[in-house]
Amino acid sequence: MSPLSTLDKFNIAKLQSEASRNKDSPEYWKFRLAIKLIQDVYIFPNDESCKREFYDTISNDRMKVMGKELTPGERSVVANVDLAIGSQVMNVSTGAVLFDVQDGAPTKYSTNYQKIFQSMIIATKSNKDSNRIILLTFLVLFNYLEDSEFASKVNNLCTHQRQIRLASEVRNFRDSVKSQMVEMFHAYFKEYSLAMEFFKKGQIKMSKSNWKFLENLINVVMVNHSILKNHHYERIGVFLDPQYAIINHSCLPNCLQIESGFQVFSVVNSLPIQANEEVTVNYIDVHAPAEIRAHKLSTKYHFHCQCQLCLQKQDVFFTMQCNECLKQIKSSSLTSVLTTPNTILKEQSCSKCFHPFDLDVYTRQIQIRNFFIAIILIPKSNYNINDEGYFSLLLKEFAGLIERNGATSLIKLLIESIETFQIVPSRVTFLKHLIDEVMTTKVFALYTFPFNVIVQKISNDVCECTDFDTGLESLKYYSRVLFAVKFPADLSSQLFFDECIFLELAQRIEKLMTVLVEERVGTFFGTFEESMELFARCAYFFYKHVNCKFETEQVEEKLLQLRQGYHSIKSKRSIHSCLERLFSYANANIFITKTRFLIFNARQEQVTLFHTFDSDEYM
Repeated sequence: MSPLSTLDKFNIAKLQSEASRNKDSPEYWKFRLAIKLIQDVYIFPNDESCKREFYDTISNDRMKVMGKELTPGERSVVANVDLAIGSQVMNVSTGAVLFDVQDGAPTKYSTNYQKIFQSMIIATKSNKDSNRIILLTFLVLFNYLEDSEFASKVNNLCTHQRQIRLASEVRNFRDSVKSQMVEMFHAYFKEYSLAMEFFKKGQIKMSKSNWKFLENLINVVMVNHSILKNHHYERIGVFLDPQYAIINHSCLPNCLQIESGFQVFSVVNSLPIQANEEVTVNYIDVHAPAEIRAHKLSTKYHFHCQCQLCLQKQDVFFTMQCNECLKQIKSSSLTSVLTTPNTILKEQSCSKCFHPFDLDVYTRQIQIRNFFIAIILIPKSNYNINDEGYFSLLLKEFAGLIERNGATSLIKLLIESIETFQIVPSRVTFLKHLIDEVMTTKVFALYTFPFNVIVQKISNDVCECTDFDTGLESLKYYSRVLFAVKFPADLSSQLFFDECIFLELAQRIEKLMTVLVEERVGTFFGTFEESMELFARCAYFFYKHVNCKFETEQVEEKLLQLRQGYHSIKSKRSIHSCLERLFSYANANIFITKTRFLIFNARQEQVTLFHTFDSDEYM
């Protein structure tokens, strides 16, 4: 920093005296920001080619950072001791959190600094992604300027300068964000004379070398921010915690982030961790084919995953199975399908149960899979033809799309289209019929791609509860999403840390009961009274499985209402039989024994959902 003259110091002292009269005033925070901007900042080395001392606040008696002497990106966090499932690995800092719905920034200085730039941010014509990165980078910068320890932790992180320079789309996005932020700082300088004076004298270090520090801070935010989830396991914002960012990714992670208190977040392990084993989390949605995961990790985080799941020969999220014993069989990869879509079977019979494969059945199921991929890829509104004609036409267009494009570009298009594609309302019944066919033949599991995407799309977008029949259909598809898609795909058992996992299911059943009371008709489950008994007992059972402390009051109220409303019904069935009938109707691939309900996950491991041997006393 250039030394300040006596006159500079006098003027600053005078401005500080004036601004400090009201520390809640905009002038005070403009002054404070100007002073903060002339402090020294860390100059990230080009290409991260040099080693620098690692500022370690992570290592303790439970875990340690390995590779502190290495360059960023080559370090890892490992356990010092054996950690049982549910152990708290670390706390998550909420200093730099951009909440999706703003209930107030985490720190007062962040809020007041943001106000300086708020009107400028609103005036920009950025897209949603740019705006999010701009806002989060400002939050990180404010914390960096105010908290020297936070700054030291940020200085540990990857900037991936070389990789971003070579990736034109990512580089252009970064440069656009940088340009907009620089414009905002220039607007602030013009508005506040002291800041402009510092800038003209070259005393604002972050503006040196064409704002190189700001550029690399944007890099840090782009490649190190994470999604913050609440107690419902729903996204509530994005954050950058430089300690959390040191934990490496795995598509089969052993840890996850949870809300452990009101706006208090922690990292816990969902799988047992042995001493000297690496602690890992997931950076992306890992319930997708290996090529989709690899593309997301490569383009956003600039590395190729070598985890246990990625190294498997058979892609568990894009594979066929023996439709007799359900063993996964040799199947074409997603890349192969996007190159030669009509490849059929690589085996003639199952190596486990020796069941011969029916070529006609498997050919038909492969066509259905390709048709569903085509629905995602081809943004056609509709065709004025019958369902089978629609099926044939989309398969033909899918083949044409493959002829005109390489697999890599189609994978990129798939990733973009998964979030935006729409199901034509007039084809919903046909698509549901195809899903039922897939579940009946059992050539593909619903948790594999693209069936998982289509089933969730149907459940979210085209299942409405307008009467009892549509409500029951909606409940069926929600059950399939939960028990045939989400639970089997969850190889790290992370859903068992979502203590609200059965809350929506209970609420949907209760809503169905309300509709049934209005209609008072017999149903698939029997007479009106028998149906109400079944739904009441099932709703009560699922509410009892909501163990979240944030929902205790609501759940207790619901349980009381169910007891008071249905205690006079003389029970004719056990809760086990009620659940069995409900799940049999949903056809959600749940396996039932005398005392428990279970699923087989994508690795063909038994996972118990719940026991019912002690449930007959409920209600």
